[in-house]
Amino acid sequence: MSMVGFLREAVKRFCKDRSGNVMMMFGIALVPLIGVAGAAVDYSRASNVRQALNAAIDSAALMAARDAQKLTDAELIDRINAWVRDNLPASARDEFTGATVKIDRQGRTVAIEATAQVPMAIVRVLGTDTLKVSSTSQSTWGTNTIELALVLDNTGSMAQKDKMTALKAAATDLINIMKDAATETDQIRISIVPFNTQVRIARTFQNAQWLRFGLIRDVSCNSSKTKCTDARTGSTISDLDGLSCTTKNGKTTCTQSLSKTSWAKTSEGCVTDRDQNYDVRDGGVYTDSQQQYPGYWCTQSTLAEILPLTSDWSTLTSRVNSMTPVGATNVTIGAAWGWATLTPGAPFSEAKPATEPRLKKYMILLTDGDNTQNRWDGNGSSSSSAVDARTKLACANIKADGINLYTIRVMDGNASMLRDCASRTDMYYEVKQASDLSPVFKAIASEISQVRLTQ
Repeated sequence: MSMVGFLREAVKRFCKDRSGNVMMMFGIALVPLIGVAGAAVDYSRASNVRQALNAAIDSAALMAARDAQKLTDAELIDRINAWVRDNLPASARDEFTGATVKIDRQGRTVAIEATAQVPMAIVRVLGTDTLKVSSTSQSTWGTNTIELALVLDNTGSMAQKDKMTALKAAATDLINIMKDAATETDQIRISIVPFNTQVRIARTFQNAQWLRFGLIRDVSCNSSKTKCTDARTGSTISDLDGLSCTTKNGKTTCTQSLSKTSWAKTSEGCVTDRDQNYDVRDGGVYTDSQQQYPGYWCTQSTLAEILPLTSDWSTLTSRVNSMTPVGATNVTIGAAWGWATLTPGAPFSEAKPATEPRLKKYMILLTDGDNTQNRWDGNGSSSSSAVDARTKLACANIKADGINLYTIRVMDGNASMLRDCASRTDMYYEVKQASDLSPVFKAIASEISQVRLTQ
């Protein structure tokens, strides 16, 4: 029964009652009953005002986001206060004394806190003249900036079934979508990280503190030491600098040490996995050799170089078109270097800090096969669970660093690992045939480019 109905029934019973105590009892009871009923009415009014205040400052916040770049702080605050007052009920409008407005032009946010005093009608007799209601809201303006790493499998199997051709076309489509989406200089920047078992970087880095040399590999040579091969991979060695051989009991064994000079030759510039567990991390203290990135002989000299973050769209397209499918698969090193392009400091310096206002970081990691070889494990042809384990750790660390990770499996590869690597299950894509690559890249590009708008 409602309070009004209760009072109506009570009055009827009082009128019919002939007992001598009823009038006194009813009179005593009537005061708190009226107070309760009055409080219900007044608090209902206050609730309505609170709802109106919520709506008023929400709309004021949206208006402020729209006009923030055209108005000074003082002008914006005046407009917010006028907007809130005009959208309040008449009963509370005169009691609104102004909102507290905080404008952060670096972070592009407007925070509003407003209060209104609602006059009490019936509860006033109990000593409460007004009831304060409050509300807060915040809005942002402008656009997000995007940093995106394209980590692309450039292994030999990408030459099969038209996969590399389709990848180049799809990546170019994505670059063009991002180009069209950018409304400000450097609003969207992209890096490209081609990988097989290694990555390749510009040889101008040869004197960088974070790069080290001197790794040794086992080498098989003929008796005259004029023809040698890498004992692990079987690849022919054309540069015999650093070769050292010993003969014992009629058996000759050889090793080769990589010098900075050899690494910087035209056909080199490759980098292998860092020492564990730095192979699945980013950055480090580069006075410690274990944390430095080891220069290594290129198993395939045609591997395209990493391109750090840039908004030079023609350079991005050119780098994509230079990719050549060759070699075995080490997804870990691709992921680690994609991560490196998205973080400030060595080995690259183009990325902005993650604390930069309105900055979103993304990685698209694509592969068409199983992990087969890294610096320590695998034979280059069979799937290696040890290499998979390193990839899983790298993915976990990348996501923990706040990077949004998409993964794409092209026909073959460890589906479970790649699905788990993705930031969400709907950020994992399976491509059944090469022609499906372009629609997938367009879908991802569209999703990322929409984030450039205020969210």
